[in-house]
Amino acid sequence: MDREYSQVNNLLAEATNLIRREKEATGNVEPAEGYKRRQIEELKLFATQHNLWININSLPLSYLSKGGENEVFTGHEDVVFKLNNFEYAGEDLENFFIRIEAHNLFFSNVTYQMIGFAYNSQYEFCAVLVQPYVRAKREATEEEIAEHMQALGFEMVYEDEYHNAKYEVFDAVPNNVLYGIDDKLYFIDTQIRFRPIEITL
Repeated sequence: MDREYSQVNNLLAEATNLIRREKEATGNVEPAEGYKRRQIEELKLFATQHNLWININSLPLSYLSKGGENEVFTGHEDVVFKLNNFEYAGEDLENFFIRIEAHNLFFSNVTYQMIGFAYNSQYEFCAVLVQPYVRAKREATEEEIAEHMQALGFEMVYEDEYHNAKYEVFDAVPNNVLYGIDDKLYFIDTQIRFRPIEITL
């Protein structure tokens, strides 16, 4: 299965480049809100061309929960499946791919893998993500989260937000960070974005 996911991840790396090229080609000709619509259409075509559509109802999965952007399922393996509707990407899907890449860089014990695309229960176009299922003792405390983020080179800006020179990590709160049975922290669902470029005159 790891090899299968790796092959798909290579294809989805192409998808990342595809939406970036689409954005560059559009430039300032189209309003920002048009990027997302065009990028979604490009990804749908990409999914069809590379056989990346997944019928989530055909898999032996059990429904776990629904949040602002994810419908979450689990199966018989030690993973959870997340159908992510790109809600938190704003009007540019590149933000989604930046977040996944950065998450895997900083939180490598609970990485995302992308295995394709699907429609959720609301018939919204989604990326299908898999992530290790975390066996946890409890939620992490705010103090444990802060200590871990500081060890990664981040500075606390607000109680749930941390910055380094390149990234902003936010929504790093106890219900999104678990304390595992192995006494390690697992950041399962935070938001990450590039820091805005400061222009000095």
